[in-house]
Amino acid sequence: MPAHEDVRDPVRRAVPHPARHPDRPRSRTHGARGHRGASAPSPGAALLLTDDEDLAAARVRLAAAAGADLHRDGGREATLVLAGVDADPERLAAVRRPGIPLVVVGRAPLDPPWWQVAAGLEADHAVVLPEAQDWLLERLSDVADGRGRRGPVLGVVGGTGGAGASVLAAGLGRALAEALGGCLLLDADPRSGGLDLLVGGDALPGLRWGDLAGVQGRLGPHVLRSAVHLGAGLHVLPADRRGGGGPDADAVWTVLDAARRAFAATVVDLPRGGLADLGPVLGACDELLVVTPGTTRGAAAACAVLDELRQAGTTGARLVVRDVGAGLDAEDVADAAGAPLAGTVRPDRDLDAALERGEGVPGGRRSSLRVLATALARDWAAAGLDGVRR
Repeated sequence: MPAHEDVRDPVRRAVPHPARHPDRPRSRTHGARGHRGASAPSPGAALLLTDDEDLAAARVRLAAAAGADLHRDGGREATLVLAGVDADPERLAAVRRPGIPLVVVGRAPLDPPWWQVAAGLEADHAVVLPEAQDWLLERLSDVADGRGRRGPVLGVVGGTGGAGASVLAAGLGRALAEALGGCLLLDADPRSGGLDLLVGGDALPGLRWGDLAGVQGRLGPHVLRSAVHLGAGLHVLPADRRGGGGPDADAVWTVLDAARRAFAATVVDLPRGGLADLGPVLGACDELLVVTPGTTRGAAAACAVLDELRQAGTTGARLVVRDVGAGLDAEDVADAAGAPLAGTVRPDRDLDAALERGEGVPGGRRSSLRVLATALARDWAAAGLDGVRR
């Protein structure tokens, strides 16, 4: 999967001393570019790009069996693009959009050069019929029932222990559910203790990681609709305190792939440890936020996490700095870490107390967390994630 586009030189400056406050213009870390809500998914369409009529006929039959609209003129916005290796690369570039899968399809038997050409088209998948018939039929069924368009994925990871990454993830989940009509908060940290405790859902029924033990392959999106429902379109799949190991990288990827087809957006609370093992999960994130306290040690710790993300092939992560009253400037922390600043979260004792009581992230209070989460969610909704990925 494509990595994020690097938006700045990762060369870091020395970690600044708290007493140093250089005078310089401050850039905006986010802007309210308007709000654009999203309703429930509506039936989509698949675009077919090939001059191979035999191959086209085979895909038309599959689309008809799935009940999907398959067209070749590009007049309707596609939620899935199917192409032959004869497809014009310029034409493909013109129709591709972030989150819209490109699948190169061939028919057996194939010559070795076919795979080389398919790789050159930078497709998300390359499959061969008839072996991949069931897989392609399921993808076309997703298009038919409105799940062909995949919702954006936002990853959040702590730059250091206790940075507040889970709290930010919960706030973003609430804000995205309001902005887009639905969101899944995915707890991917096996040592988190369960995000349901943080968001006030520990007593609520619903699917938890323990119910998905051993999950692999392709998971039906409808399964995740039974995850713990917190109201207002927000669901959470929390870690399970009933025992057993936490989700491994393969399980997280399987669930994330289904979540993108089931929800308007997904927020993933990532573990700080083992990021190198989460390559596909990191690659699926349209935005990555690293949360760190505004301290000298926090800046240094964030540097290490950002380095690990880069080593895993992920660039372009942004920093959220939690103001802890240490006097360290958020812009200085971002400069030291070598990452753009996405925003700052100010202290909020009322919010901390509410979270400790298990009441979750308030939906109506204009806390600093909510202000930042709402601004980011509105930016993402207005931009459709264009410019964040690819």
